[in-house]
Amino acid sequence: MEENEDYLCFRDILWEFSTHGVNPKNIGMYNQEFEDIDELLSYLESLNIYCVMRDGLYINFPSMGLKEFFSKDKITGEYYCKGEYKKREFEPSLDDIQYLRAFKFINLTFRGTIEYRSVCTQPIKDSMSVAAFHVGLKHKTDELNELFLKSGIYKNDCDANELRKLLIRREIPDFVDMEKIYGLALKVLDLAKEGLLERDLGEEVFLDSLYDNLNNRTNPGKRLLDSLDGGKSLEEIIKEYGEVE
Repeated sequence: MEENEDYLCFRDILWEFSTHGVNPKNIGMYNQEFEDIDELLSYLESLNIYCVMRDGLYINFPSMGLKEFFSKDKITGEYYCKGEYKKREFEPSLDDIQYLRAFKFINLTFRGTIEYRSVCTQPIKDSMSVAAFHVGLKHKTDELNELFLKSGIYKNDCDANELRKLLIRREIPDFVDMEKIYGLALKVLDLAKEGLLERDLGEEVFLDSLYDNLNNRTNPGKRLLDSLDGGKSLEEIIKEYGEVE
């Protein structure tokens, strides 16, 4: 694994090089558009499962494809109890499908919620910015798709996953025109604001910190690394991130 200092957002790398990344389809972005429910179900069938619950205990086992999982008569896993791991054999059940947990950037969870996991951790005082941003864009999906189609962002044969890996790095390759990226980001942020204004609930105020980041060409990850480079201790940085005003 590469050194942490190379990245501004390290969540992607943690997932990619963990058990979740054994099957690349369990992590990252969707590199395909689903035309119908059958295509979506086919994709879900290609994911890996790695844990189930029995008698109130989570049982973990070597990650395997969903079809392989249901083809087995018995599976041996382990659970943690009182400071040690213990073996547990179980029979796969159709109900275990509820424990199929992908770590995609956008995912429908077993709780019935939609989770957006593509952003880095925000300071406590700015924590609502992420939810507000996505809620605003939810009301502008058609405009957002049109904006990306016209932007030419998928040049140099980069797909969405490859672009993501480029843009979470501390040093961006020379062929990426960052001024154009910032210009596109501003248009996306403006769309989110328009969506919130249409809701008329005053939520657009939560986007102020994102506008500040954009205007100053920075983000929480970059500020953290710059602070460390400037001699600040991690304890000082944690205290700043925890401030509510």
